[in-house]
Amino acid sequence: MPAYRFSWDPFDDGTVRALAEVVGYEGPDDGAPREYLARRVKRPTPELIREAGDALCRTWLLDYSGTKHIVERLRDANIGPGSRPRTQRGYVGFLRDARNSGSLRREICDAMLRFGDMDRQDGEPDDPDFTPRLAILDVAAQPDDPRRPHDYQREAWDRLSRHLAESESTGRFQGLLVMPTGSGKTFTAVRWLMEHVVAQGRRVLWLAHRHELLTHAASEFHRLARLAAPRDRLRVRIVSGQHCATTQIDPEDDIVVASVYSLARREDIRERLLTDPRLFVVIDEAHHAPAKSYRDVIHFLEGRKQMRVLGLTATPTRTQETERPLLRKLFGGNVFFQVELQRLIERGILSRPRIVHVRTEADVEEGVTDADLAHLSRFGELSEEWLARIGQLAERNRAIVAHYLENRDRYGKTLVFAVNVSHAALLAEDLRQHGVRADYVASYRPDGTDGEPTELIQRFREGHLDVLVNVQMVTEGVDVPDMQSVFLTRPTASEILLRQMIGRALRGPAAGGTREAYLVSFEDHWARFRDWASPMDLVPDIEDAAEEPDSPHRLGKAMDALPWELIRATAARIRTLSADLKADAFEAIPHGWYLLEEVADDEGSTETLPVYAHQRPCWEALLDHLESLSPEALAELRFEGQVDELFDDCDDPRPAAHDIARMVAHFARGGPRPEYNDLEERDRCDPYVLAKDIWDRDLGERDRADLMEARYTTLARTIYPNLREFRAAVEDALHELRYPDEATHRPRAVPIFHPAPEDQLTPGPAHDLDSVFQEVLEVGGELLGVAEPLPAGFTCEWTRRIVKGWYGIANWDPGAPIAHGRIRINRLLDSPDIDANTMRFLLWHEYLHLYLQQGHTPTFRELERKWLGHIEAYRVLHNLNERFGIQYW
Repeated sequence: MPAYRFSWDPFDDGTVRALAEVVGYEGPDDGAPREYLARRVKRPTPELIREAGDALCRTWLLDYSGTKHIVERLRDANIGPGSRPRTQRGYVGFLRDARNSGSLRREICDAMLRFGDMDRQDGEPDDPDFTPRLAILDVAAQPDDPRRPHDYQREAWDRLSRHLAESESTGRFQGLLVMPTGSGKTFTAVRWLMEHVVAQGRRVLWLAHRHELLTHAASEFHRLARLAAPRDRLRVRIVSGQHCATTQIDPEDDIVVASVYSLARREDIRERLLTDPRLFVVIDEAHHAPAKSYRDVIHFLEGRKQMRVLGLTATPTRTQETERPLLRKLFGGNVFFQVELQRLIERGILSRPRIVHVRTEADVEEGVTDADLAHLSRFGELSEEWLARIGQLAERNRAIVAHYLENRDRYGKTLVFAVNVSHAALLAEDLRQHGVRADYVASYRPDGTDGEPTELIQRFREGHLDVLVNVQMVTEGVDVPDMQSVFLTRPTASEILLRQMIGRALRGPAAGGTREAYLVSFEDHWARFRDWASPMDLVPDIEDAAEEPDSPHRLGKAMDALPWELIRATAARIRTLSADLKADAFEAIPHGWYLLEEVADDEGSTETLPVYAHQRPCWEALLDHLESLSPEALAELRFEGQVDELFDDCDDPRPAAHDIARMVAHFARGGPRPEYNDLEERDRCDPYVLAKDIWDRDLGERDRADLMEARYTTLARTIYPNLREFRAAVEDALHELRYPDEATHRPRAVPIFHPAPEDQLTPGPAHDLDSVFQEVLEVGGELLGVAEPLPAGFTCEWTRRIVKGWYGIANWDPGAPIAHGRIRINRLLDSPDIDANTMRFLLWHEYLHLYLQQGHTPTFRELERKWLGHIEAYRVLHNLNERFGIQYW
């Protein structure tokens, strides 16, 4: 951590006292507020701004002349409320009303650093590692970069140079550089660009979707600027909500490192930049390229005579078949160079990751507020208040400390990522009380103890501390080669943050690190937001590398195109099923997904919403409805109204309420209609689809075995860890085809929103369900031999629409009293074409399910057949397609 020439002296007494109280000052016994603050907080940090935002709005920002400029920069980035303040109090009110976001915190922090750095010369940064928004570099004056490349990096440069030479005649340079986390992907790309692109007089446009990615890339261009000789100087500009505005891009800029979302808002500037014939485009984290903002860039370039696009990614396996327009089509179907994570592990360059999942059983959703839910829906992250509650869960903290104590010999030097400052202090103190040499680094010390971050990190590096707890201060740029383990105690759904955290432990023995790295993931109980339950699903390449090379659990090759985070999360839930449900385990795999592109504070992310085939008509109806609404109507939309009505006929499983909420919020923010992506791989290895194929083709034993082996795909392995279990699932599905009365597999109803007239029976209404059911209960008592009236603790209702899949369905909760539950009858049958006895028999059939709480067991069939006229009723129902020409079954 570099030293800063910073002083609190320029700040007024009121501001100093307010900040001192935020970090623990209680009165005269603690000394003077200014001296107390100077001891506790060496310099402002974004973490301090997070805690002290209200205090700053009451004090310093009211008088600071630059408050107006902070507001203007935030408004340029579309951050904050829509108001346009004109007065100093209005500017402060704008900041108070804006979300306490990373961009806002960084803006205020930069202003405070400038205000308090008394002896800085104009234009001189206050941090040796500081990366300015615009740098004009004297190439010859830049120092040499001392890093020595690995042989795989030299190999990557050779491959890239070969393709660049070919592109001189073809006009097309379009492909991927695939390198895993910890392998120096950014360094590899930037050094090659400097020597072979920038030094040749070309421009570079480097696109990414996170501020930290932009800053890291720009810093690499600075460090390697000397390689741009014979050029005399270089202009390197960063464009994002917290850096330069899009309008500041200059034709003289040699390197533009830009947020893709900043460019997306100004198509005119983006297209002017992309039409430069000298331009070479780099897309960082290219597996996010299905986002529309990236696709628009590449599609525009495809129409140009010259096209030079390089995609960088560590995880191409996170892409899906129907998104090959991003990795296969958008990048020309080319992988210029790829180094396997396994290769780097075997050579000792990276550590072998050892993933440890610790279930805390902490109910982290307890106490969640509407504001928390709105924050999660809007920004895809937990609010500060929600995180603070998690950090104070005593049982959860005890579980973290206890796990370390039980495994301290194995884990060695351990870095803990905490939720917030108070959580870090709590964990460090608890560890010390158990005899562990532990401390914490944060932007300030609320417990009143001394702790300069630079000194503490050095003590940890030198082995004087066993455990260092930190709050977002030891992610990038901190070198502790022999760190053995990281504890991930901070819930996150950010892949980038997760990779930064785990990357601290992945340096292998060839680079001065350890042979193994323990990645300890503390996983809480999430009832509504299950996609937060397994954070390691965000890094499937790391999970794969955790297995030995010959492990049967290793999944596929790098370019197998599947949405892994979605599949792995589903597979993890399936593993909790009881053994007798193995045959139906595959049903938990969704048939496809919607991809949402979210933008907040000029940073973006993509997320997948899983979709089952029977849900899709409801989803599409929702999308049609949302597209038809005005922004004002979208803001007022309520789930208990039209949204619920659209999903009322959706069979189980229904979409999660928070997934629907995210879709509504996506439209409310002006997001485009997301495309549906079909998981084509699913049908290939679905045991029921495979069984139907075997049955229809009447395959013999050998052909059957060969077909099952061929269909035991990467996706099938996520559910069935060996071929024997997969074959057993297929054989079970074949048994159900042969003996349908014993089937546990049932079709899911698909709502039909717009049936054609010829696909319907004669319109009703024709049957009153309540009165028909009274008749059924009267007759049913005699058939069951029950003297008293039959219990009737159920609801019976028509579906809102015609549904394809069943005539009626009965649902009951396990442990409910007999004959309690819900019966739904297909709206198709409310027609004079269906006679009264057929309706009575159908209701008897569904009532028996509730009464027995069983499927089609022998007992069920015996009682069902007591109904007078059951044969005729079955004939009517089974021949509807044939009699009326409808094609629903």
